[in-house]
Amino acid sequence: MQNILILGAKGMVGQQLMKELVNPIGWDRNDVDVLNMAALREKILTLPQAPSAVINCVAFNDVDGAEQNSEACFALNRDFVGKLAEFCKQLEIPVVHFSSNYVFDGEKGEYNEGDLPNPLSIYGKSKWEGEQALIANAEKYYLVRTSVIFGPKGESGASKRSFVDLMLDLAGKNASIKAITDEINSVTLVTDLARAVKFLVTEQKPYGIYHVSNLGAASWYDLAKEIFFILDKKIDVIPVPSNEFPRPALRPKKAVLLNTKLYKLQPWPEALKEFLVREYIIKGKA
Repeated sequence: MQNILILGAKGMVGQQLMKELVNPIGWDRNDVDVLNMAALREKILTLPQAPSAVINCVAFNDVDGAEQNSEACFALNRDFVGKLAEFCKQLEIPVVHFSSNYVFDGEKGEYNEGDLPNPLSIYGKSKWEGEQALIANAEKYYLVRTSVIFGPKGESGASKRSFVDLMLDLAGKNASIKAITDEINSVTLVTDLARAVKFLVTEQKPYGIYHVSNLGAASWYDLAKEIFFILDKKIDVIPVPSNEFPRPALRPKKAVLLNTKLYKLQPWPEALKEFLVREYIIKGKA
């Protein structure tokens, strides 16, 4: 399957998909404002050939910022998703959309694809309502939930730095770093995520909800410790509870994504080592 359109092509996930797919079409915010649906529709309709699929990598992903900016958050994470799904349905184009483990409240701890969300934050609610908008308006869709994505930073100025980048920045200025122990998530290498999405779309797997993260689970403390262990950096990582870092948005205490429908991805420590060796040790940036 070729001629796949990627929206948000210069973000972390989008740029990786651009590398993995064959002859994709990539648009970012400089190419089209996705909130101007009329302009987006026209741009898609003027393509020489209709896309074989549309992958939506556009999102409002500032979890704490969403608490003060809910209107912008819901516009991108819910309203746009519904409109895109409806348009893709009219053209009979499959659509891929990404969601988050933050749609869950963390009470159950581990969640499969059929578990009912109950988000705690504005961001989580926007992603959950975006899921509902997708399902209500699309016939052919892949709803991909993922969590704690890391990998090469996106080219876009709006692309967030990953937790790995943040830890390495702090390590350059501090001999010790505090990291939270009582928030546990799945962890996802963007390369593995992109390859899984490519597999879903190009192999035309059954439509529906998929959980795509590397095997295992980690607290922010676990992740930080493993980063410095792999890079052999003598950083003292201090375990602290989440209330040590008061933040506007509530987070689930444990929201691990169980992948029961797709092939299993490699364990997160192996994925982390793969990334750090490739990007930091080989390139001498560590």
